[in-house]
Amino acid sequence: MRHSFSRMKKVWKLYFVLTFFGIMSLLFYVYENEMIPASSPQRKVPISLTGGKFPASPLRKTTPSSPLRKNSALSKPKRMYYPESHLFPLRGIGDSFLPFKETSTNIEAAPQHFWSEKNMTKATVNALDSESPPLKKILFWNDVFGNYSFYFGFGREPFVKAKCRVNSCFTTSDRSLFSLEEVDAVVWHSRSDDQSLPSKRSPHTRYVFWSWESAHYMFDNLQQFKNVFNWTFTYRVDSDFPNPFSAVYRRLVPKPVSVGKNYASGKKRLAAWFVSNCETKSGRERLVKKLKKWIRIDVYGRCGSYKCPWKNGKSNNCYELIERKYKFYFSFENSLCKDYATEKIFNILRFNVVPVVYGLMNYTAKLPPKSYIDALAFPTAKSLATYLMFLHKNDAAYNEYFRWKVYHQFPSEWSLLAKPWCELCERLHDDQSEKVYDIYKWFIEDSRCIHHEMNKISKFIDGKAPGK
Repeated sequence: MRHSFSRMKKVWKLYFVLTFFGIMSLLFYVYENEMIPASSPQRKVPISLTGGKFPASPLRKTTPSSPLRKNSALSKPKRMYYPESHLFPLRGIGDSFLPFKETSTNIEAAPQHFWSEKNMTKATVNALDSESPPLKKILFWNDVFGNYSFYFGFGREPFVKAKCRVNSCFTTSDRSLFSLEEVDAVVWHSRSDDQSLPSKRSPHTRYVFWSWESAHYMFDNLQQFKNVFNWTFTYRVDSDFPNPFSAVYRRLVPKPVSVGKNYASGKKRLAAWFVSNCETKSGRERLVKKLKKWIRIDVYGRCGSYKCPWKNGKSNNCYELIERKYKFYFSFENSLCKDYATEKIFNILRFNVVPVVYGLMNYTAKLPPKSYIDALAFPTAKSLATYLMFLHKNDAAYNEYFRWKVYHQFPSEWSLLAKPWCELCERLHDDQSEKVYDIYKWFIEDSRCIHHEMNKISKFIDGKAPGK
């Protein structure tokens, strides 16, 4: 009997110990998982430090995925570590699973002399070809809005400067420098005024389709170029060489925290928007007109009454103006196409302003959590306006949108631009596979662009389907 009582006593002691640690683990889990972005439909009603409470939630109450954007909203996060570096766990609100910076190159802007092609003869180039592996010759067939170097550069020097793993490549826009049979790759910009193609084509020459513009705005019908291109070099993530406008990387070591800094301080105005194209297929001007029913938006540029002249051709002074006066900036794309996101979002992220995005890029995969507000994560334009007004009146909630800056950084501009060119050079040496694109299907049809007159967007902007 005494032995049985002693055994029961040990069991009860173990039970209380396990219960205690279970409760502590639960509290730790709750504390560690305060990471759900405010734009997520699963976010609980936020309470401000001053007692302000968010009005009846305008966010979706059903699933984390908006019917307008599949898999874009974050589900409830788990306690996880970055798979390639268990030494750097998520450190709290604002951190992410974005990659760490992978290049040691640190060139902020393209060296301008790269853009000027030197007068070279075939003999001069062949003299550079004494090394192993031999140079691969890349011909820029047309231009990118007047830039014939595709913003990368001429010759071999750009590949060396970018510290490419394989740098034995040479670029030129001189169509007479090499015979067409000698050229290893022809790079062709889809929006150039020159839509011609070489008169001859060698079986080993790779034709590369290059585009930074959305699939909604093409100069010519791409159906005529079926079975012409072997590789793709665009903003699309499924390109052979993905070429985004910019990117955000995690920091190995967080920046020092500015304790008590209030990013809302001195900002009396709600939102600004810089725009020059006043009639777009995304209907962004229609959305802004609707939002103006509930919130104030100052529109700069050709489509508005506010002006901010660039100084010396640079726009930083305008972004600094926004940073001083406004809490939000509308980074609205002119096209709603798969993966399409321009400098409109990346430029403003460098400043202390919260961008409101309107596009079809998978923002949760490319940007830190709570670094932006996704318009299409809301059921209607009115619910978006309601949420912006809540943040406008609640400094504590607004300041949560800047914690990500401690854990993230931007790559140098030219280094990021050079990365896909390094990959192109390497594949010219290694990839012997045969592939050809139906470029109209891949770039136009598979981009799944949405027009603002389609039911989903009309319902979001107007709160109801067309005709109802």
